[in-house]
Amino acid sequence: MSSGLTVVKLREALRKRNLDATGLKADLVARLDDAIAAEAPTTKKSPTKKRAAKRKGEEEDEDDGDDAPPAPKRSKADEVKRMTVVDLRAALSERQLATTGRKNDLVERLIAALESDVDKGNANGTSARGKEKEGKKEREEEAKMVKAYKKGRAVLDEVLADHIKSSCHVLEEGDDVYDAMLNQTNVGENNNKYYKLQRYMAESDDNSQYFAWFRWGRVGYKGQNQLHNLSREGAKREFEKKFYQKTRNNWRDRSRFVSHPQKYTLLEMDYEEEDAAKKKKDVVPPMKKQVQSKLDSRVAQFVSLICDLKMMRQQMVEIGYDARKMPLGKLSKATILKGYQTLKSIQGVLESRGPPQTLLDLSSEFYTLIPHDFGFQNIRQQTINTIEKLKKKIEMVEALGEIAIAAQVLEEDDEEDDPAFAHYKRLMCKLEPLDQSGEEFKMIQEYLKNTHGQTHRSYDLILQDVFKVQRDEEDAGFRSFSQTPNRMLLWHGSRLTNWTGILSQGLRIAPPEAPSTGYMFGKGVYFADMVSKSANYCFTTSQNPRGVLLLCEVALGQMNELYQADYNANRLPPGKLSTKGLGRSVPNSSQFKTLPDGVVVPLGKPVKSPNSNTSLEYNEYIVYDTKQIRMRYVLQVDFQYKLGRY
Repeated sequence: MSSGLTVVKLREALRKRNLDATGLKADLVARLDDAIAAEAPTTKKSPTKKRAAKRKGEEEDEDDGDDAPPAPKRSKADEVKRMTVVDLRAALSERQLATTGRKNDLVERLIAALESDVDKGNANGTSARGKEKEGKKEREEEAKMVKAYKKGRAVLDEVLADHIKSSCHVLEEGDDVYDAMLNQTNVGENNNKYYKLQRYMAESDDNSQYFAWFRWGRVGYKGQNQLHNLSREGAKREFEKKFYQKTRNNWRDRSRFVSHPQKYTLLEMDYEEEDAAKKKKDVVPPMKKQVQSKLDSRVAQFVSLICDLKMMRQQMVEIGYDARKMPLGKLSKATILKGYQTLKSIQGVLESRGPPQTLLDLSSEFYTLIPHDFGFQNIRQQTINTIEKLKKKIEMVEALGEIAIAAQVLEEDDEEDDPAFAHYKRLMCKLEPLDQSGEEFKMIQEYLKNTHGQTHRSYDLILQDVFKVQRDEEDAGFRSFSQTPNRMLLWHGSRLTNWTGILSQGLRIAPPEAPSTGYMFGKGVYFADMVSKSANYCFTTSQNPRGVLLLCEVALGQMNELYQADYNANRLPPGKLSTKGLGRSVPNSSQFKTLPDGVVVPLGKPVKSPNSNTSLEYNEYIVYDTKQIRMRYVLQVDFQYKLGRY
């Protein structure tokens, strides 16, 4: 079909279809012919045509090689031999190989390189480095598209053609949403692949059409796809057949999904009902007149900062999560908890020094549940086989949980003409800007200035704004601790993505499913009396220097004082209400300030403590009951970096 086109035209046609446009002409022709065949309405094939299609690779999804390009055909060597010297040298140069010698030398060198590509799972004729570079650019472009077209309860696949996205929605039948994202990672075999299934129906009442859409490939890449134009029942059968083929689970039994070796796992997604007005919304909403927010300008600016969905999507990309496979707002709580459970199992293997193969298997399970974009690098290197790697993954799952909460809180506000006010209402807390010439503001400024640790001097903290915080639900819970002795005003820091969840739902303790390894003194809420200790948990950079800090009244009571990490410190001795990890550098107690309600503000400048045998540089305070916490102030700060990121 396409053999008469030039290489330039072939590549243009492939790019229009969002397909890989690299490789030799024979690859481009085969790829475009497959795409054209997939775009045509599906008809019943004769046995002869089926065999021919399988030879061409149309039935590729039967061989479970979804994340690797097809192996090179024998004709590829002939194709290389027909290339000109100029083309041979260009192809070798792309692979950073020698371009000197006679034509026979160049031919042999290129054929050897192509065979090497096959061995590395990169058989399309592109160098691994070139493929990774191309994939990185593709991922950067797609990062902007994470939250794609949404109609009803499901998000349309972002790589669909615009005319399909504008005229179709994912079919729903009662509680069934015909949308599935499958994932399979096998660290030992270097497999990291996805399979996307959706069933669409055209929206026009007079010309209803039904489609089954499948897309598959390496995580982080657009991969290949097929679109079948079928009857309603035909599309349903094709969808359910493919689901069983890939998972060995029946679609109707997916609530009791069982993972099978060498098969895909279903990623659970949250589907929330939308009101009728939202369901009728155009794909591209009309431009709204910008109105002045009902909020105080300082509050509006702060709310816009912490409720920025674009910032959250970018954060998901930066921490390595492949948000295109599980869009913002669709990651379910069940998936988060399963991710924690797998990490907890990894902790058990590490502590018991279990077999390396078990760590490979559990790492595969984790990456299947929580899709990661590793590109075409060897993912065996990503085996979670050290405590340090485990802690990083715990932090990642925590961040994803907070982002999922934020997306659910903010998702409904697209049609509001005053988004900052709409977001503020959803936070369900009162924010009152402090008078910057008042005593409260000055006290907080002094606390921030005095308690910057000596080991955290790669940045300065510039106070931009302070707001009083009041959460009615929190006040009610704190009432029983309001007269507890030893109440202190302490720092807490967190990523910018987490503040929508923190302000709307309060500070929370890691669930039982989470491993204890990531928490030095057990699962609790951690505070500090040194601002920079908490500021480090904002995870800012010189490119993204804005951060948010919290000052909380914490009812500490009698503290269990510890010098070393204890992952079971949450099992407090009788009579103790909290844990204090003792540091070597502490605020000068002679400079502490006590507020009229008895709360102590440890705003003294740091001095050396007598605790020379401790493993901690600074104090840490941990409570294991969130009712012992009352938020008092939230601060917006800028990190002024001196030598890049700390």
